[in-house]
Amino acid sequence: MKFYLIPPNEHLELMEHGSNVYFALAHHYLSNEAYRDYFLNIKKQNSDAFITLDNGAAEHSLVTEEALLEAVEELQPDEVIAPDVLFDMEQTLDNLFSFIDKMRSKDYIKHTKVFGCPQGATKEEWIECYIKMLTNLYVSTIGLSKIAVPKCWNNATGDTQIAQSRNECIEELKDKNWLQKPLHLLGMGEHTEYQYYLNNNIPYIRSSDSCYTVLAAIHNIRFAIGNTQRIPTTNDYFDTTLTEQQKSLAIENIEYLKHTYQNI
Repeated sequence: MKFYLIPPNEHLELMEHGSNVYFALAHHYLSNEAYRDYFLNIKKQNSDAFITLDNGAAEHSLVTEEALLEAVEELQPDEVIAPDVLFDMEQTLDNLFSFIDKMRSKDYIKHTKVFGCPQGATKEEWIECYIKMLTNLYVSTIGLSKIAVPKCWNNATGDTQIAQSRNECIEELKDKNWLQKPLHLLGMGEHTEYQYYLNNNIPYIRSSDSCYTVLAAIHNIRFAIGNTQRIPTTNDYFDTTLTEQQKSLAIENIEYLKHTYQNI
């Protein structure tokens, strides 16, 4: 499994400690010139880097379809997360189909793959949405939200039961033979979530992104000593300035994840 590190905007260089994968948040890309320049320079400096362009939905900053397409045109990321709407299956699917049509008509599909994120108000709706994405020719990767999956499986909110809920979700998909496309874990809960996939040889777990390696470091949480405490992400996270000690611990946390779970 590959790990994306998502740092505060003042410390974008920390992304380089991930697994050579980079997560661009569309609302920051479109509004922050330094952020945009950082991502535009990645492929110039490292042709093997893999860039995912996120739509901002999880941060409650979903950009318009038009703005997301403009970012795709300029950045030409390896993949883009189609606009999803939290807990709304029908709107998410409408957005997905519209977005795919636009990606195809503009021929962006030749350089950027489409990543789908299932949504629903219930587990049944979420699974229906997932199956529509699984069977869609143009959806190459499916993302499991740290918000939607806990809500649909365990009615959990507020950054709770993330690991447990996604473990249960993936076990159900595996039992029904619905693990047929690469999965990306959007955000992380307790890092022990990944141990389940490692122990049970779960296929198609491609990658995970999170700011939690850094947020944990801000609170002096060290993964290597078995600390699984979970601190909810705050709205001001991206404006945080880190100390050198916090940066060092953030790097230690991401290196621990890579060393422990890279072979999933």
